[in-house]
Amino acid sequence: MSYVSWLRSRVGPEPVILIYATAIIRDGEGRILFQQRGDFPVWGLPGGLLEPGETILETLRREVREETGYEIEPERFVGLYTSPDYMVNYPNGDRVQQVTAAFLCHVSGGSDRPDLRESIAQRFLPLDEAPRLFPWYRQMLDDSIRDLPTRFDAGSAEGPLRRTGGLVPWLRERVGTAPILLPCACAIVPDGDGRILLHKRGDTGLWGLPAGAMELGERIDQTAIRETREETGLSVRVKRLTGFYTGLDQRSVYPNGDEVWLGVATFLCEIEGGELRADGIESLDVAFFKPEEMPFEGNPWGARTLRRIEDAMRGDPEAVAG
Repeated sequence: MSYVSWLRSRVGPEPVILIYATAIIRDGEGRILFQQRGDFPVWGLPGGLLEPGETILETLRREVREETGYEIEPERFVGLYTSPDYMVNYPNGDRVQQVTAAFLCHVSGGSDRPDLRESIAQRFLPLDEAPRLFPWYRQMLDDSIRDLPTRFDAGSAEGPLRRTGGLVPWLRERVGTAPILLPCACAIVPDGDGRILLHKRGDTGLWGLPAGAMELGERIDQTAIRETREETGLSVRVKRLTGFYTGLDQRSVYPNGDEVWLGVATFLCEIEGGELRADGIESLDVAFFKPEEMPFEGNPWGARTLRRIEDAMRGDPEAVAG
């Protein structure tokens, strides 16, 4: 059973957040592969849902292969699209706020073979002959032809949809401690001396980056801003998306038994104001540390945290995807 089928068996059509990969496949003439979707009576771009344990690039390749028959090679991480403007209302009543990683790609093998289920038909077309598309596909295509850093701020930052008490507690009431896919954001906040902001977590007692789960009605860069303020007392501005991390090394089991597979959007941020303080609940302590002095000895999540910091501080305009 797929993850989404399992989740829907427990929450019904209620709004949830799911993680997608989308491929903008360009041929040698600059044309884009469009597919006539099987679930909506419209055209779109190939892609689909992340499964637990997959990286986002594994999802991308699998979904394109299954739907179109093509093997593809990603060229560029175009953007991460999470705005509540991009809420999907499926014909069966299911509602999803999407966290979609879009990649510019080219064909590396395979053949034109739509599966006639998710992809009814497909064709390469010039951009100026693109069919009518959902607004998120149009935004992805517009961003794909611009020489810009990986996009993270498309669409409205906030929307009206909220889950009282938070999405994760609501989900846990319905699935218990079972594994869930959880889109999260974390903030890399350097000070003027090159030290990095960490907080001592209230649930594990381990040091880590300010981070937390994305809420319904929230864009994921706003998650990073909110969690940093709540956990450390500092107000920050997001400068750049530096990485989106998925796969086997993003599994976590918390002391209460809750299991998650994380999709972590990491942002380089700068301090705008506030006062450094721990909230005493999510954070037991807050401090800045030099990269070579991180307090991660014995921390099972230390290696992946160091990787996020290293990726962020390299300064690459394109975010890491893995």
